[in-house]
Amino acid sequence: MIGKGKAKKVVDFIMGSARADEVEVIIFENEQALTRFANNHIHQNVKESNIGVSIRVVMGKKIGSASTNSLELKRLKQTLRWAENIARLQKDNPDFKSLPDVPRGVYKKIKTYYPETARFSSMQRARAVSEIIDVAKNYSLNSYGSISNGSTAVCVGNSHGTFAYAVCDDIFCNIVMAGKNSSGYVQAGSRNIDDLNFSRLAETAAQKALKSEDPIDFPPGQYTTIFEPLAAHEFWSYMGYYSFNGKLFNEGRSYLKGRIGKQIIDKRITMVDDPFNPRGFPFPFDFEGVPKRRLTLINKGIAKNVVHDSLSAAAANTESTGHGLSAPNPFGPIPMHLIVRGGDKSLDRLIGETKRGILVTRFHYTNMIDPYKLVFTGMTRDGTFLIEDGRIVRGLKNLRFTENIIDALNRVAGLSKRSYLVAMEPGYGGRFGMGVITPVIKIKDFTFTSATEF
Repeated sequence: MIGKGKAKKVVDFIMGSARADEVEVIIFENEQALTRFANNHIHQNVKESNIGVSIRVVMGKKIGSASTNSLELKRLKQTLRWAENIARLQKDNPDFKSLPDVPRGVYKKIKTYYPETARFSSMQRARAVSEIIDVAKNYSLNSYGSISNGSTAVCVGNSHGTFAYAVCDDIFCNIVMAGKNSSGYVQAGSRNIDDLNFSRLAETAAQKALKSEDPIDFPPGQYTTIFEPLAAHEFWSYMGYYSFNGKLFNEGRSYLKGRIGKQIIDKRITMVDDPFNPRGFPFPFDFEGVPKRRLTLINKGIAKNVVHDSLSAAAANTESTGHGLSAPNPFGPIPMHLIVRGGDKSLDRLIGETKRGILVTRFHYTNMIDPYKLVFTGMTRDGTFLIEDGRIVRGLKNLRFTENIIDALNRVAGLSKRSYLVAMEPGYGGRFGMGVITPVIKIKDFTFTSATEF
């Protein structure tokens, strides 16, 4: 890792070379590795190290950004000049007031780094995959998936003296267990490797595949539906992206416009953005160097706040809530540490109280149809089950749904007492652990619009 001292030297060099009125530097360094398996065999093992330096400059109210993955001084200066030239060609941004001015020593001290997680080796990942494959073979199933881990150093500095540096890590595992005509899925992630039990995860996926063998056709319609955490988190994530986004709120493109302080969903639902909860992926500052803080978004069904970065906050004549993303960011700020408070029932009780309904493991290929009204569509996948008389009786072929999230969350029939962390898959870009902590949700009359052949 670059280290705090060298990162500060890079920031200072760029500041000293700048001709702009204000300058911001973000250094984002990744070291990560992945082991992928299919058909009960490891078939890929890769490791990657990369560093990115993003420079945002301000000339009056004109803003320009450029980035590089080189720490050579001439490349850094060249990238700075690109950003300055881009800024000169921009129109004034009327929302801009200033880059954040953060006093030293204000960041909360939280644990973001576990050395054992970051250093989890290729041999250790291979042994973990072996545990997964053993479970698959025990049930005559085929396993597919990946285990990846890594660490990230984030540094933010600007010409107002703001300087923040932190190192974090995470590990992520996903598993598909496939039978002749069924599949089961599980995923897990954490900052702490000790939180993951690979054999137990594999067993969960295997049982879903076994229980959903020979799935039956099921007609589209409206059904009481129980959404396990992997499906449930998508309700909250889409709300976070499209409703609690301060930029969209300012522009009148958020459902919450004109509804802050009003009840929008079932009063049993409270949602916060908590960057310090150790069950999630805690982190002390945003990508503008603003300290993160706990923020209530929904309290007992009542909309309370939206999130802001420095630009959206200036436009709203308020302060940043610590939700800035790396520039350039045309989309706006989003909550990255969502937690939904649990209810008062166990999953078994939610199922046991269901006369006839559906249990959904997760969604696949979900998309927004109407971002303002929060209408989304997608399909079930890897474990969809019929519930009759309080029991899971068999697997169902997958169903497509189209539903309004707000309407659905006004038909809540129960929430599990226990909540679960759903980690976001790292993907192919820079690694930065994120997740949603959610209970299981039970919703009445959820709309399934069509059936599938599988």
